[in-house]
Amino acid sequence: MITVWPAILEHDLQSIQQRIDAVAGLVEEVHVDIMDGEFVPNTTVNDPAGLGSLDWKGIKVSLHLMIKHPELHVSSWALPFVSSMVIHREAVNNMASLIQLMQDIHVPLAIALNPHTPSYEITEYLDQLAFVMVMGVEPGFAAQGFNSDVLEKIRYLREQSPTLSIAVDGGVSLKTKAAMVEAGANILCANSYLFKADDLPMAYQRLRE
Repeated sequence: MITVWPAILEHDLQSIQQRIDAVAGLVEEVHVDIMDGEFVPNTTVNDPAGLGSLDWKGIKVSLHLMIKHPELHVSSWALPFVSSMVIHREAVNNMASLIQLMQDIHVPLAIALNPHTPSYEITEYLDQLAFVMVMGVEPGFAAQGFNSDVLEKIRYLREQSPTLSIAVDGGVSLKTKAAMVEAGANILCANSYLFKADDLPMAYQRLRE
């Protein structure tokens, strides 16, 4: 069974709450994008207190920090419902220090790789990560087409670690799912495919099959 996380990318708290309400009772975890307009050319809700004020209905959150200097902000984002933080390799100067920092605040760390970032940059750290997130698109906007070149990156990571959890974010749909899973991914983060579906629960179940 494939794990599917609805991916939430919104500019205001009310829209995030609407997304939560739409998947409540259907999923145990969602993936929430945080963008600062500097690391990526887009902005979303970037307010830990605001996010903490929402009714998460018992849903856990994989928090995707697409921000500059993430090491300065992770403590603020260590909210009770956050099950993991995803931080971009491209934003990290010192991986060892980041890993230690995340251990100190007791939040599992995942590393995201942009389409053109080599997998070998994180190979030595794989056993210290909750999972690796391979970006199927350039980060910043939803509804982009999947970059199939990253399938080789997924294969490489799976060869390095048969037990590693590998997530794909961007371009996830029923059409792209098979190639992602065949390459070795076991977590799919879907935004447009789910939230633009006529029947969200049905779309979710079809992606998990």
